[in-house]
Amino acid sequence: MNSADASPLAVAWHAANISEIADFSNRSVLILGGGPVGIALIFVLRARHAKQILVSEPTALRAEQNAKLAEAVFNPTEDKVGEKYRELTTRKGVDIVFDCAGIQPGLQDGMEALRHKGIYVNVAGWEKPMSVPAGQFMTKEFTIKASMAYNDKDFKETVDAFIQGKFKGVEKMVTSRIHLEDAVNKGFEELIINKDNHMRILVTPKLERLNRTA
Repeated sequence: MNSADASPLAVAWHAANISEIADFSNRSVLILGGGPVGIALIFVLRARHAKQILVSEPTALRAEQNAKLAEAVFNPTEDKVGEKYRELTTRKGVDIVFDCAGIQPGLQDGMEALRHKGIYVNVAGWEKPMSVPAGQFMTKEFTIKASMAYNDKDFKETVDAFIQGKFKGVEKMVTSRIHLEDAVNKGFEELIINKDNHMRILVTPKLERLNRTA
């Protein structure tokens, strides 16, 4: 496992640490956004024995990938996310929300799904200012935390967990493998044009052309 492979897992591990929840075994969790960090969070929360993992993801392919790991995945463009997740948590709402989407509709869904005195952890980079609904913020008395990247401690704990076999199946996060010479058109451009069809694209440092002449 190298730093590139561990990066999304370490980001997710840091977010779990930021929540300051020592024991996830009796906690229900909602992840907003089932992209690379969102699905990495599923693996991390599984490794940390979360009781219930739920996901909000509108893209069909990503929803399908997340559904293999989470208890339930809903499409926020079709379902009333807050209501659906309250139904799955005996009406009280989820204990923790990890926001990996960074969009206002997602935030509103997440805060509607969150229980009284729950924890909302923002992991996403927002392109627009975040607007917290004051009514829910006051009446639910929840805590908002921010999680940014990871530190050396997070990385070490992530690698240790990997060595212990706690991330089985994590290789499925890699949706494409390419050569260095294809990094622009099959890597960066592919992630821009068809980002919803990929989780992670791994690039080999060896040029294909050199391999052919070796």
